[in-house]
Amino acid sequence: MKKINKQIRNLWGISEVGFSFMSTVETTFFVIFLTDVAKLPLVLTAAITSIAGITDAVTAMLAGVIIDKVHFKSGKYRPWLIYCPPFIVALFVLMFTKIGSDTTAALLCGAGYILSHAIWNICWTANRTMVGILSDDADERAFLSGRISAGSSAGKIIASYFVPVLNIFFLGIFSSSTGVIGYTLTALVASIGFTICYFIHYVITKGYDLQLEEGEATSSAKRVTFKDMAKGISTNPQLLFVLMYDFLKLIGYYTLMASVAYYAKVVLKDPGSVSLILVVFNVGALIGSLCSKNVVSKIGSKYTNLIGVAGFAAALVLIYFLPANKFMVTILLGIGQIFFGIAYGNTTSLYSNCGTYSEYKTGKNTKAIIMSFSSLAIKISIAVRGAVIPAVLAAIAYNPDGVITAPIENGIKMLFLLVPIVFLVVSILPLLAYKIKDSDVTMMEKALQERGKNI
Repeated sequence: MKKINKQIRNLWGISEVGFSFMSTVETTFFVIFLTDVAKLPLVLTAAITSIAGITDAVTAMLAGVIIDKVHFKSGKYRPWLIYCPPFIVALFVLMFTKIGSDTTAALLCGAGYILSHAIWNICWTANRTMVGILSDDADERAFLSGRISAGSSAGKIIASYFVPVLNIFFLGIFSSSTGVIGYTLTALVASIGFTICYFIHYVITKGYDLQLEEGEATSSAKRVTFKDMAKGISTNPQLLFVLMYDFLKLIGYYTLMASVAYYAKVVLKDPGSVSLILVVFNVGALIGSLCSKNVVSKIGSKYTNLIGVAGFAAALVLIYFLPANKFMVTILLGIGQIFFGIAYGNTTSLYSNCGTYSEYKTGKNTKAIIMSFSSLAIKISIAVRGAVIPAVLAAIAYNPDGVITAPIENGIKMLFLLVPIVFLVVSILPLLAYKIKDSDVTMMEKALQERGKNI
């Protein structure tokens, strides 16, 4: 039975600290950089963000295909952790440049976005697929999955403070310029930090990926075809249940995240409270992610996710019915995020278990394409959230400069609380259909090892 070493136990998840830090630069500053710093026309900005969003979802799926089809002498998954980041640095920095005319600059920024995301989807997927490679023990996979989610939450907490500070620092140094160079250097520092964090993951996992490939050297599982990938997905109903659960759960999560500023302004009447709410929100997710493994070991992955999502929804219900108070809202959101973090911390493990199930059923290792569904769920849920929020705001006739009436206040409460509650509750339905037990994973992994010995 494969077990994780002390280095992995201590440092696993640090990759997500770097990734979250870098991605926060984009989510916080990219659009405002295009409109207010690069001063690109709104039509070009809209074209960049819409086209890039679509291609990002497509390349998320292609990432798994590429990983399953390509095999390096030094391993199948681990090499991507050092091969991809240098290209990501150059392309991510290109996103925050203003070169040539508006059209030329838009093409370069857009190309930087599309290509950087396409490449980071590959190393992101490879990194998470490693969860199923490092250990065949369900409890250890839950631990590794929780550490990835904890790293993501920690990165968001750090970035919420340091990214704005870093940007202001560089803008202060180059105050005489147009301001472009400040954003460019912020992107450079963030992407280099991402590279360092992924390199740490590469170092601490030395030998694990290689051992897997040596064991498969004569196996046909090494030669994965597109037909094998299609079969691995089509014969895996458990993957569909996990995908639907994850997708619906994340729509609720991202809708709440993106509407917190409206709630603070309209309902709490304290726009400045957003910062405190988000910090407590992410700290709660971090605590929950760190606790996820312990909960899984006691009640199993399925019920850990059920309790996590139900607990988060219950906290939002309390907020909805209690009087709007900044302190109470912040505390309840933090508690709700502890529950959500418990479920969120087990997400990678669920997909990894589906990868094992697929290989057990088909005899082909298509773990990467299956893990890429995790990325797809994120991309699509964000896109749906992007449609839900404007639709609700339009329905309640929200005007940022208008008078806040009772119907508008109730509409914002509905957007911030009821909409996420509905998606969270509905997400439980496909989760109930999920049938892979943690004990089944251990059994399947042992069977796969026996098959490898008999080849």
